[in-house]
Amino acid sequence: MTPISLLLCCLVALTLSQAQAYSFTSQEVKCHVCKATVQELEEAIAKVDANKMADVSGFRLDAQGNSISKRVRLIKSEMFLTELMEKICEKMDDYLKATYKTNGKFTLLKMIVDGKMNPESSLVDFVQDGDLNKSLGHFCLEVLEDNEEVFLKAFQSEELGTDLDIQICSQQAKYCDEAPVQEEYDFGGKEEL
Repeated sequence: MTPISLLLCCLVALTLSQAQAYSFTSQEVKCHVCKATVQELEEAIAKVDANKMADVSGFRLDAQGNSISKRVRLIKSEMFLTELMEKICEKMDDYLKATYKTNGKFTLLKMIVDGKMNPESSLVDFVQDGDLNKSLGHFCLEVLEDNEEVFLKAFQSEELGTDLDIQICSQQAKYCDEAPVQEEYDFGGKEEL
């Protein structure tokens, strides 16, 4: 067992032993799982060369009997995104359910960030879970299965935007109640009334 794993196990065991009974709804869990899924997809896509192209061919033929194909950026291809979505829920094993010590608000906490223990782990109480957080992976699969087209359409768009999690999880899938941050209105040089 590596020192980080040992430290992680000790920290989790200590905080789980101190955890109180918190109540949160499955809707809250799905909201946070949806957001974590969007974040994990964004991070996985960012690691792929954005200029890499993929041939996308259908079953259509031209007049000479040749298949018609076109080239698209790999990170925008349906095949790439579908394969990525099939694997991304494994990342939910890296998350734990927790509540903030200050306000009791539910959150999902990714335990290891950039190869180090998440600095927010001292700000939360971990929630003891009878299924050892295996439900997070199941919720992830459910979120993706129920909203596959929403995820594909969002990630295939040319500009992903800064609030993709809100766009998908709140506006489209309706798991969360958050609204996107409103842009400041430009008064065109005129003073505000």
